[in-house]
Amino acid sequence: MKQVLPSVFFAVCLALCMGTEKGLAFNLLCAGIGLLVLGNVFLQNKIISRSLGIVFLLALLYLTLALFDDIVDGEATLAGGYWVMLVLIVVGLVMSVLLIIGYQRKPSEQN
Repeated sequence: MKQVLPSVFFAVCLALCMGTEKGLAFNLLCAGIGLLVLGNVFLQNKIISRSLGIVFLLALLYLTLALFDDIVDGEATLAGGYWVMLVLIVVGLVMSVLLIIGYQRKPSEQN
């Protein structure tokens, strides 16, 4: 379950992003990354999962900086709807770390 949950979480997030955007290039990019994430569920490749985990981690860190910039500038407060974004960022950070460490070998497989 630890291996499948982050992939399903990011696939659902990408599907929701595809539904809200109208641009064809953005939708094709999201579809490609979504297929790669879903393919990783079946392939369980360590290199693909770590690469995707690092990409999602960097994207979420960028979103964290953007959210805190809005709060510091006074454009947004956590009392508004921004606390939902903060919760999604924290959950996404946890899922990306799980995606990075999810397919490590077990101690019995190292021999």
